[in-house]
Amino acid sequence: MINLLQRSLDRRRVLGGSLAAGAALALPPFRNLGSAQDAELPSDTSDMNALIAGAQAENKIVSYGMPREWANLGEIWDAFLAKYEIETWEDTDMGSATEIAKFLAEKDNPVADIGDIGILFAPSAVQFGVLAPFKNDTWDEIPDWAKHPDGLWATQYYGTLSFWVNTDLVDPVPTTWQDLLKPEYKGLVTIDDPRTAAQGNFAVMGAAFANGGNEKDVQPGLDFFKQLNDSGNLNPTGLDIGKVQKGEVALGIGWDYLGLGWRDQLAGQVNLDVLIPEDGTTVGPYVSIINQWAPHPHAARLMRNFILSPEGQVLYAKGYATPILPSVEIPEEIQAKRPPAEAYAVATPIEDWPAAVAAFQMIADSWGNEVLGQ
Repeated sequence: MINLLQRSLDRRRVLGGSLAAGAALALPPFRNLGSAQDAELPSDTSDMNALIAGAQAENKIVSYGMPREWANLGEIWDAFLAKYEIETWEDTDMGSATEIAKFLAEKDNPVADIGDIGILFAPSAVQFGVLAPFKNDTWDEIPDWAKHPDGLWATQYYGTLSFWVNTDLVDPVPTTWQDLLKPEYKGLVTIDDPRTAAQGNFAVMGAAFANGGNEKDVQPGLDFFKQLNDSGNLNPTGLDIGKVQKGEVALGIGWDYLGLGWRDQLAGQVNLDVLIPEDGTTVGPYVSIINQWAPHPHAARLMRNFILSPEGQVLYAKGYATPILPSVEIPEEIQAKRPPAEAYAVATPIEDWPAAVAAFQMIADSWGNEVLGQ
């Protein structure tokens, strides 16, 4: 079962991950894997003084898959360490499935305390019994679809599928999925390969939502991309910042926070517009997980509490990720650099994640033959 998870690809990929998640959902849960310290560890923030004191005594936190470069985590980590006077943080970047596998493989000699995984992998993490429960102090604000009822995981932020348009090369700017079928976009519409990349797979899911489907019915998304391919408009060569910089990607479909970050990095070189399609889209959440056997368990819980506090949520927003707490107002200077807030009203979250696992696998399996005609 460990090998099954390790065969999954990284957080930006989904093919192997769907297999792993689907298989894990079918397996009986592990039993009696908990640490003897579990009963002594806080499951909520009812005693913050003890939680902070415990974290400061540990004076260290280790994460998997939470690097400085991702969604403004560098600033988030710096703020957390300074606020609570914790000396040491270490991270090893890795994909969601690998995080889960390593939590379990290392249980007798644990290394990491906390991780960040795509929500698609959350059922696997629960099923493999590697997560510790903890409800942060804003728990009741987190939407039900975005958290485990027992506190085993909680969504921190999410990205929204968006269009990235090089306005020097593309005119007029498309505003809907249906616009992408127009002849003026021939050979321009670029996505990551849905067989190997989560961002590409979510693009098909987003098209499904825009065309009357959902996570239980992704056929409208596959049909749309078949139309796009048959028209000659699809360019499934993949998204990376180098291609955008060179003008090889002029019209991409990907996460808003990634496109907005690249826009800022390429300012003065590329005029990149990031917009939410008016006829619908979906979101991709990332969730916080705490290792059941965390060597620094108080620090792990304190970090979850911080990233789900208004302060932590605003710091995510500075990286253009959308905070999960509805009460958090994105500062005006940040909001001014994002698509208008009202544009996000058309974004529909996936609510049935077991169904989504099967849907993502169907997209990957159908892409070559049904969409590309290979």
